[in-house]
Amino acid sequence: MSIGTDLKTTFTYLIAVLGIPVLAVIALTYINRNSKQRLAQRLGAKSIIYVSGLGVIVHELSHLLVALLFGHHINSFRLLITDVPDDGGALGYVNHSWNKKNYYQFLGNALIGTTPIFGCTLTLILLTRFLVPGFYQWGLQYLGNILGLATPANVPAGSGNWLLTIIWVILSINITIGGFDLSDADLKSTLPAFGTLLVIISLVLFLMIKLGMAVTIHHYLLILLTWFALVMVLSFTWSILVNLLVRI
Repeated sequence: MSIGTDLKTTFTYLIAVLGIPVLAVIALTYINRNSKQRLAQRLGAKSIIYVSGLGVIVHELSHLLVALLFGHHINSFRLLITDVPDDGGALGYVNHSWNKKNYYQFLGNALIGTTPIFGCTLTLILLTRFLVPGFYQWGLQYLGNILGLATPANVPAGSGNWLLTIIWVILSINITIGGFDLSDADLKSTLPAFGTLLVIISLVLFLMIKLGMAVTIHHYLLILLTWFALVMVLSFTWSILVNLLVRI
């Protein structure tokens, strides 16, 4: 393929790997913040803990684990703050510092700020896989067919276990509302290193395409997008429903 075609393919993959997830979560952040603001106005800030506490824990734990992975020093952290005053406040935080001369730690900032996207996505995938396996298989097949991924024969959604289904609904709503909420601090900490990381990922993708690995990348990218699409369908469904309920 020509360099122009390879560059176009690289750009397409970048949009799929970075652009789509970030834009989707920014939209979820807007909806979920609005829901929590309305809930706090009606029932006080502490009420938010009951509908988003688990999500906050997953969110902050994602920050914490990736910060450690990139060698950052953890100054202090709270995975969940339950004594929130009714006039508002943070529900959790990870305060970390890093060596500005260490390039590896610098690049880590690009992922630490956005890692709740992937932490919450993975958690929701695992919950769906083990609590409602029939729906999980059916959802992946349905969305995989839409995205052009070859899938096995039709898999029925199945009736499943009602108790496990109810638990899944409660947990997934909680993770969605509390987890998919990138704070201004998250986005601000990401920006300085994001450009550099973008260049590195672009170069890696371009070289892999030039080496004839485009088909392999395309295949695994479709699998990842199918998983992510399943989580986003669920997350937007829960977010919109909760937002409508708090408006009543």
